[in-house]
Amino acid sequence: MGEVNTMAVKPDRPRSIQGTRRRHRPAEIIVTVVLSILALFVIFPFVIPFLFAAKTQLEFAYHPWAWPKSFQVKNFIDAWKAVRIDKGLINTLIVCIGSIVCTIPPAALSGYVFARYRSRFTEILFYLILIGYFIPVQMVLVPLYKMEVATHINDTLYGLFLPMAAFGIPFWTLIYRSFFKSLPNELAEAARIDGAGHWSVLFRIMFPLAQPATVLAVLLVFIGAWNDYLLSLVLLTDQNNFTMQLRVASFLNAYGTDRMPRYAAAAIISAAPTVILYIIGHRGIIKGTLAGAIKE
Repeated sequence: MGEVNTMAVKPDRPRSIQGTRRRHRPAEIIVTVVLSILALFVIFPFVIPFLFAAKTQLEFAYHPWAWPKSFQVKNFIDAWKAVRIDKGLINTLIVCIGSIVCTIPPAALSGYVFARYRSRFTEILFYLILIGYFIPVQMVLVPLYKMEVATHINDTLYGLFLPMAAFGIPFWTLIYRSFFKSLPNELAEAARIDGAGHWSVLFRIMFPLAQPATVLAVLLVFIGAWNDYLLSLVLLTDQNNFTMQLRVASFLNAYGTDRMPRYAAAAIISAAPTVILYIIGHRGIIKGTLAGAIKE
């Protein structure tokens, strides 16, 4: 009896697919090269502070763009003491937490109302609130400062995060409205049949379902408040109330490039919390985006 060949023969791939891949291969290579070059342009500004912060002042003066001979931890210690980063961290955290507390609850409540109780009046009111999103901050800096002076809240931390919340509420109202509109009405109707009132439906059903939008809002509001410079520069004059960005900028204005390694170390320290927060919460940002938080 003849020997049966049991070796499996892998079928050849269709020629049309192979031909398609060969035709698209040069284009894919070009796109990859272009994207890699663009990525280098984005990454390079983040590498420069590390390049400067790792050098001594003398080494930076003679060879600013050369690779450092050894990593200078002393620059970070000196920058922490010179810039008073501990005080700046506390002030910035207060501003960030205040911005979150004053932005997200009002935006979530108004977004829910505009999504679930739609009428001509609520639609007009929604678009009136949305106008605030299109007003640039630079346009209202002078009247904002005069208003804060008249109400005696200038040069205070709450006088800083309240305007931040006012500028952020229109945008996050739009986000929450879009998110609540994407939720099925049957959920609220089923809860009302079971005897739930408006507040029970809102806090027990709708807000838990809006968790992706809330995580997205918390992360982006925190990052935006942490990185703010313009409002802080205009509304704060007392150095005891300076945020991180103002302290780092004032250090550069005082010493210029004479203390560039310390300035670079201070810039790295000031940017580190937002970078770490994004690395930890980037999944929440993507999830909130894909869940329909920015889909109208």
